[in-house]
Amino acid sequence: MNRKLRKGRHIDACTGMIIASWLGLVLAGIRDTAPYFYPYRWWFTALFAVALLGIIARIRFIRYTAEHRCLLAYLGVAAISCAVSLIPEYSFARWCTLLLMFIAVFIGAWSFVQWRQHFRLLVNLAVASACIGAIFSSWYILEAGQLIPQTRFTGAFGKATGAGSFAAASIPLILWRLRYSSGWTKVFFGSVFGILLYMLFFSGGRAAIVGGLFALAIWTWKHAQGLRPAMAGGTFLLVFLTTAGVLTLDMLPEYIIRRETLPTFSGRIPLWKVGISLFLESPVIGHGYGMTRYVRTYSDYEHHLEGKIVPVPVGFVDLIPGLGSARLGRSTLHSDHVERLVETGLLGYVPFALLWYFILRRIAAVFWLPATPDSSLAMALGLNVSYVFLDSFMHGALFALNAPGVLLAWVAIVMFMRASEFAVVGCGYRPCTSSTLSTASIRGPVALATR
Repeated sequence: MNRKLRKGRHIDACTGMIIASWLGLVLAGIRDTAPYFYPYRWWFTALFAVALLGIIARIRFIRYTAEHRCLLAYLGVAAISCAVSLIPEYSFARWCTLLLMFIAVFIGAWSFVQWRQHFRLLVNLAVASACIGAIFSSWYILEAGQLIPQTRFTGAFGKATGAGSFAAASIPLILWRLRYSSGWTKVFFGSVFGILLYMLFFSGGRAAIVGGLFALAIWTWKHAQGLRPAMAGGTFLLVFLTTAGVLTLDMLPEYIIRRETLPTFSGRIPLWKVGISLFLESPVIGHGYGMTRYVRTYSDYEHHLEGKIVPVPVGFVDLIPGLGSARLGRSTLHSDHVERLVETGLLGYVPFALLWYFILRRIAAVFWLPATPDSSLAMALGLNVSYVFLDSFMHGALFALNAPGVLLAWVAIVMFMRASEFAVVGCGYRPCTSSTLSTASIRGPVALATR
């Protein structure tokens, strides 16, 4: 009995570490609390990894999904690419951080959410994070003293792109919480939803606006069937007025349109062209994992950008925060897809693309399920992941593991994978059958998984 109690305390300790590290990473991204939390973001990341590795230590068997196999294949290709890298020590060190993320998140978090109450805990943490960001941002709305800001709204995140991305990713979860709330709780989440909409539009983040409005439209179409005729009519009217020239982009604030950057997507298109040219130089295995951080762009006499990988002396220790002395490369091609092609070639991009294929297939399956608390939560998480998918075309975000939000984005993917299973088998909020517990066998009190 004492041994079982000690095991129970071990699980509780891991859960507490996950809660503390999650909130630490969230607060590290908010400007009012960043001075106290951001310098220790690596501590929170390490704490999160240690907690999940503690969970893994108790696993006897894990059923890997197609998504796991895709990432395993990508890890294998990325490891081989280190051999052709111009900075092999740096590539291998970066690969080790990716390996740790895979083990901790895609195996540890996957094992963690096999317990239904642990899954709900992470959902509650995600909802709480959305509320924290919205509440801190509401202060800046009141401080501005005007409803329509003159410049892009940065909210509590210090930069407009962060505010827009946060709002786009948070809106689906708040919509789910709003749907299944009542009384004052409904009023509270309605207020949070209003703040997130404000942040979304006035942040001027074009990709965030598209992603957030898409999530809102899909959610409304699914859960408010009575509004479908009005939505279809409104869409037709919008297209007609736009085609007729009645509605134009000039009606929107300049900081949303930003005509000077629209033709190049804020300089992204030239960078993508540079990336594709580098990919064509080594299309099979790429230039080595992490090498996009050392891409330098040059302008020729016709003002066309050309790219070249410029290596610098970097050792394995330099990648460890607080120990290295070399200044690490921070270049980015602003697209996970282009960067995967440059770093690992077609051999690496194929499993990366297949990863998204299987995830998007899950999202499509969830969309056609009847609207229940389980399927609605899975759909909300699926819309959250859909924005991550959209953002992967515009930023090199998913593999920039030094950013606090990146780790949480990977966890969101894991949460959606499990939520889709709960929704499909229909046992997310009632006692599960033994067949649904075949995903993991964990030493310790079985009651945690069946209660």
